[in-house]
Amino acid sequence: MLWRELRQIAVLFLLGAALTACGFQLKGSRSADSQSLDGVKVAVIAANPRSELTVALNQALKLSGAQLVPASEGDVLLRLGNEQFSRRNLALTAQARAAEVELTLSTTFSINRANRVLVDNTGASVTRLMLDDPSNVVGKNEEMRLLRGEMRRDVAGQIVRRAGHSLGN
Repeated sequence: MLWRELRQIAVLFLLGAALTACGFQLKGSRSADSQSLDGVKVAVIAANPRSELTVALNQALKLSGAQLVPASEGDVLLRLGNEQFSRRNLALTAQARAAEVELTLSTTFSINRANRVLVDNTGASVTRLMLDDPSNVVGKNEEMRLLRGEMRRDVAGQIVRRAGHSLGN
């Protein structure tokens, strides 16, 4: 009995060691060598300043340690284009209604620092698949609203990671 428990503990220890040795880390967690925006003064100029994507980008920048400032005070100028959302039917039911839908959210952005272009008019996009049930319209509308919010956060995260990488080089 004791031998069996020791063997289980040894297996768990070896699995834990293997996970850390391969470089595994949770998505979004920072490592010591990851590029950070701590203390960087960022000015966001958005095509639509009150859009949900702009709000998500501002939150992501704050979480990464950046200071949001007006355009005249920013060390880094981040220009955000309009959000484009598209929906494409992938599969149809026997009644010719959409059974599976592909949702795509994309935008363009550019990053400048001290009159130097770091990233010029680059795109960021996210694609998700969603099963569509015509008999549950209210539930699917709510699911789509939640998916769009998640997609905005993912696009904002892509932009922040790109900004951190560009400022580090």
